[in-house]
Amino acid sequence: MGVIPIAIGIKNLIELRSKNKSLSLPRQVVQEKKNKSFLSFLTVAAVTFSNGGDNIGVYIPLFPNYNTTSQITGLVAVFMMMTAIWCLAAYYFVNHPLVASRIRRIGNIILPFVLIGLGIYILTGFLLV
Repeated sequence: MGVIPIAIGIKNLIELRSKNKSLSLPRQVVQEKKNKSFLSFLTVAAVTFSNGGDNIGVYIPLFPNYNTTSQITGLVAVFMMMTAIWCLAAYYFVNHPLVASRIRRIGNIILPFVLIGLGIYILTGFLLV
């Protein structure tokens, strides 16, 4: 699964390098934005799916040890609470004026390298198991 983020990162690097801002008709711009938003959705879904393999490796052995309803409810509550904390932290940093301006400025440049690094991390984790 680590190949997916690497491929997306390489694709983004190629697009970043060959990006050529040309004037086009407004109709084409709207269509391109729709296509880009759909592709962004697919990119996030693919990276999330490929990064979820470690979750399966952790939760499958965890749940047989906790077999009562209260234990499973506690685990799910902790998982949901930590997910909410991560989402709130991300929301705060993206909307913080100092951090948001930097993310908008260099985010497109850093993203391909982050995706490639994530893919390598997933592949090395898979190879070490």
